[in-house]
Amino acid sequence: MDLNLRENIGIKDAITYNVIKATSDVAISEIAEMMTQNNISSVVIEDEKVKGIVTTNNIISKVVSKNISPKDITADMVMEDYVSISPNTSLAEASTTMIKNKCKVVLVIEDEQLKGLLTLTDIVRVSPELIELFMEGQDIDDKYYEHRNYDDDEAIDEGVCENCGAYDTLRKYDGQYVCSECIDEELDE
Repeated sequence: MDLNLRENIGIKDAITYNVIKATSDVAISEIAEMMTQNNISSVVIEDEKVKGIVTTNNIISKVVSKNISPKDITADMVMEDYVSISPNTSLAEASTTMIKNKCKVVLVIEDEQLKGLLTLTDIVRVSPELIELFMEGQDIDDKYYEHRNYDDDEAIDEGVCENCGAYDTLRKYDGQYVCSECIDEELDE
């Protein structure tokens, strides 16, 4: 994919500046409530400085799946290290950083101060063509899927449907990554 045209597009239009934060001693139940109230999937953990990030995946894998009460666990017990970029980073560079670090959110930090955060969703919203970069980064073996039409187990992470342009969970169908609505319409015909 030729990213040279997009290389100089910065992340400033894609960043979420109003970052929801909590301290490391906050219970996971409170963090989950923050996520629900704000319709977000991550909370930055900051005491005097940024310490880490708690994502919905952290909560599911480290608390819910182990049947631990979220009231008994604090943010510092499940937070993960964060990946950071500077506010001057291009969208393509930010995308590459996410792929290399296998993360869907990066913190935007300048002079050790949190300026915002950037998610995969933010990047796709501003520059949908970069979804191809994420698809390549997933190391999808097209030869494996070459002779298959569709299987429920072939869901890909979120992205832009190659048929209708909607942002949704994608599945490989007839050589394209498409949303379930487009697959249903195709099957109905």
